[in-house]
This record gives sequence, C-alpha cells and structure tokens, in this order.
Amino acid sequence: MATESVLQEHRIVVGLDYGTTYSGTAHGDTSQKSIDNIKVIRRWPGKERRDEVKCPSDIAYGADGTYRWGYLIPPGLARLAWAKLDLDEDNFYENQEENSEEYVDLQDPFAETPAPAEDEFPMAEGMRHNPLNKSPVDVVADYLTALYDVIMSNLRRAQGENFINRTAIDWVMTVPAVWSEKAQALTKEAASRAGIGQREKDRLFLLSEPEAAAVYAISELYQRDNTRRNDPNMLNVGDTFVLCDAGGGTVDLISYKVGQLQPSLGLSEVAVGSGAKCGSTFVDRNLLKLVRKKIGDDRFQILCQKQDGMVLNKMVSEFEGVKRSFGASYVPGSVSYLPMHGFANDPAAGIIEGQFELTHDDLKECFDPIMEQIIDLIQGQIDAICDTGSIPKYVFLVGGFGESDYLLNRLSTHKFGKAGQVEIINPDDAWSAVSRGAVLRGLEGSLVTNRRCRRNYGTRINTAFDPTIHHEEDAFYSTDTGMKMARNQVSWIVEKGADTDSNTRFKLKCGTTFQKGEKLRRGATLVASDLDIAPHSYRDRSVHDLCFLMADLSMVPESEFDSVNINGQACLSAEFTIEMAFESAEIKFQLYFKDNCYGQVKTTFH
Repeated sequence: MATESVLQEHRIVVGLDYGTTYSGTAHGDTSQKSIDNIKVIRRWPGKERRDEVKCPSDIAYGADGTYRWGYLIPPGLARLAWAKLDLDEDNFYENQEENSEEYVDLQDPFAETPAPAEDEFPMAEGMRHNPLNKSPVDVVADYLTALYDVIMSNLRRAQGENFINRTAIDWVMTVPAVWSEKAQALTKEAASRAGIGQREKDRLFLLSEPEAAAVYAISELYQRDNTRRNDPNMLNVGDTFVLCDAGGGTVDLISYKVGQLQPSLGLSEVAVGSGAKCGSTFVDRNLLKLVRKKIGDDRFQILCQKQDGMVLNKMVSEFEGVKRSFGASYVPGSVSYLPMHGFANDPAAGIIEGQFELTHDDLKECFDPIMEQIIDLIQGQIDAICDTGSIPKYVFLVGGFGESDYLLNRLSTHKFGKAGQVEIINPDDAWSAVSRGAVLRGLEGSLVTNRRCRRNYGTRINTAFDPTIHHEEDAFYSTDTGMKMARNQVSWIVEKGADTDSNTRFKLKCGTTFQKGEKLRRGATLVASDLDIAPHSYRDRSVHDLCFLMADLSMVPESEFDSVNINGQACLSAEFTIEMAFESAEIKFQLYFKDNCYGQVKTTFH
C-alpha cells in the first residue's frame, strides 16, 4: 500500500513540441527535477540512427485511409506537410491586404499572389496531398496518435509497463505564441482525440513555445553551472532579454525581465509578445519562387505535376540539408545542387545534368527576405524594452530555424537601433529547447509571474449616445427610457498590454430575467481586437467575434433567484459573472453565481 501511495503522488511530465516541419518530445519526473535528468526521445520508427531529437511532422495517407508518418514515409512519396498551420488557417492570411507579396495559399504553398487564371499553377500535390480531404483537426489527431504511441512505448521500455500504467502523466503541449484562441482550442481537441491526457489521472496543459524555450534557455545557463549566478556578465535580477523561437512555420518572440534567480527562476513579460509565420518553410517557398523565375512558367508547371509532385517533393526535401549548412562558411564560387530529374540541360536556367544549381547569391535571395522579417520582429521587441528605460542584455535564439548559422550571423552583426549590437545566445540543444522547457515547466510550475495580454477582449453593448464618439447610423431611442442610445459599441473587459498574472481574474458581469420553470442558460459573444488602442465601435474592421460563451445555471434551484414583476407577470432575475483567467497559451472561463463557482463555461469559437 505504501508503494502504491508513492506511485499515486509521483508524476511523469512529458513535453510535446508538435511543430510545422518537425516534432519532438522529452520527459522527466517529479522525483528528479534537474535539467540534467530530462530525457529527449531519440528512438523513431523508420530511423535506424538513434540520435535524432525530432521526427518529421509529415503524414502520408493511402486511398484506404491508412497512413504513414514521420520517417516511415519513403522519400518522394506524396504527403501532407505543414498540417499544423492549417489549425490556424483563419489567421494564415493575416496582413495580406497590406502586403500582397507575402500572400501564401495553404492549398498551394508556392503560389504567387492571385493572378489571372492563365498564370496560375496547379498545387504542389506532392507536399499537400490530402486524398481523403480530412479536416485539419483530423489530420493532426492522426499524427498525434502515432506520436503518442511512440512516446508511451519509449516510456514503457525505459521504466516498465506496470510502472507507467500506474503512474499519472502530465502532458505539456506547446503552441505558438501567435496562435489564435481558436487554434489553441483545436490543438487541444486534436491532442485529446489522440488519447493524450485521457488516461485516468493524466492531465493535458498548453504552454506557449517561446515561454517553454525561455525556461529552458535560462535554466540551461544556470542549473548546469551554479557559479554563473554570481557572474556579472550573465543575467542578473532586473536584466531584460528577448527570446526568439524560430521554427519551421512560425517565429515567436517574448521579452522578459528577470525578477529572481534564487531559490528559483522568476520572470515577467516586459512587452506584448509578437510573432509571424516566417519560419524556415517560407525559405522553401522562396526557393520555389526562385526556381519558377529561373526555369520559366511552363517548366515549373511540369515540375509541379511530374510524378504527382514527387520530383518537387524530393527537391524540397534535399533543400533541407542545404538550408542547414548555409552560412557555416563561405567559399567564393561555391555552388549547391538539388535533384531535378527529367529536364534537359539548360545551364542558363540552372539545370545541369538532372540537377538545379544554387549559387551563393541564389541562397541569399531565398533567405534574406525572411531574415529581414525576423530582424524587424526582434527590433520591435527591443524597442518596447527600450521604451521602459532598459536595454536588453541578450537575445536568446532557439528552435530548429534558430540553429541556422546564416540567421545567427545576420543577427550577431545587426545593429538594433538604440540598443546597437545585442549579444545573441544560441543555447546547447536549441532545437529541442521547447520540449525540454515544457518538461521543466511541468516539473517546477510557472516561472513567469506575469504576462502581457496580447489583444483586447470585450463584449458588444448599447450605451448612451455621445455625438463626439458615436455615429448617427448607430443611434436609436430606448423604448424604456426614451434616451438616445448607440448600438454596436464595445465594452472592453481587458485591454492589450494589461498584466495578466495567473491570480488575476477579469470579470464579465451579466444580468437577465427569465420565466419561472425555465432552465437558465444564457450566452454572450466575446469580441477581440489586436489594435494597440481598443476602438469604441464594434463595426471597426479590427473587431471580430472571438467566441460564444454559454453560461449554464440550470442546476441552480429557483429559490436562489430573485423574484421580479415584469408587466404584471411574476418572473425571476439573476446576476452572474463569467471570470476570465489567462494562462500561458489559453483562456479559462468560469461561471460564478452568488460567490459559488459552477464550473467552466462552454466555449464555441467562431
């Protein structure tokens, strides 16, 4: 019995980094919380070498519904790549109206800005092959099911099936900081469908990728060498830094201030997190733009169609190695080659003996537009820190794309405005920093004491008309009071940039009347805006419906409600509150009535 009691208290923590191009996972347990005791899974189906910390996020469906995934997909086989981005497809086209050059069509990731029909090319079928037309959640759930099985198999192999079956597991799954609330919910739904966190006593949490990476990066600096805590050249209490997590699909940034180093690390956000979809896959996109420009439209169309896209798929796969090595050293006149079988020699177009030639300048053309986007993102964070009167001490660069020598060199030599050159730190194991940091977060609890709200949240209301603020087209007269009112206005509950520590609750107060005998259920729509200054009007183009909140008080006895008389009819009235709590990568909504909590509010995202 004593042993069983210990097993119930003891927990395993699994960090799961589901990425756009590669996915990884690590694990630890509550009996050994040191960073050195975190284990990264390196045993992957289809991979003989056991030193890969990540597995490709690709999935390949057969016509019969079966699928292969990761390293089990043979080279050249049509597959569905970048499925993660489909979870946030509503925001995939963000800012495209302002900058059509950055338009990316998920169904054709290499398509240009929409053009006349005769200029369009067929989709890159070999990279976006979805023969069963599965939904994004279904696709991600399938992949995560396979990943979950591998994780559980590795855990049972290392610690024994009986022990794993009796020990609770906390799953900490990471998502981009720029993920919409809907994408966060879809990610959690896909993970739950895959069985993650569904065993008795298992739990599933979401954590932002840059927060996980920050926890690992700082812990890696100090936990492995305690003498660094007293080194004035390292981070000290009050210092600020930027964390840049550059992955395959997204680049996420958060800036932190060090609140404490002992007895444990304590961080607080000093600026609103930022990010964009400008990860390494967009270098791939630029490669295809370059190929198209060099070989011409007709041959590019043939390339997209050749062997159902397998030739193109092989070309992009081989480019992965070129990307990783670019920037490590530069030899004048150096050239790289990618397979491009089935095309006649045309040196002027870069086609030589079944290969496509890439010069150093060609590679810069693929990389540099993405480098500029990342530099701009970092500059924005640094400017925000400088506005507080501080200068960031470091920029920590993590993630798969963060291991790019070319990116590291560009950032190291760049002068960031008032801050000048900022030292760039690329921690050991940067590619697995997110999954390792997720484990640390699960073991040690939240090390971030407060976060900055990333957007404005509110509800649609009617309010007294103010001619200096409101438009006449929104005006109406109240039938109850005769007062001139304005419809289509917004009452903001929490504004962008506000401190949202885990103990702060933001309250949406609601009131309603209802018939006796009616089960009380009422809904409210939560709206959001990403503008720095929240607009008054619901009709502002930045304001959008975020989700529908359903408050269910049907279990409350009628005797708890107040009696009111409405037009001679006896009715009931209720005042209740929906409380919002901001966590690292999701918002929790809870229902309160007369100081009693009635559980989580059902949330439906638009």
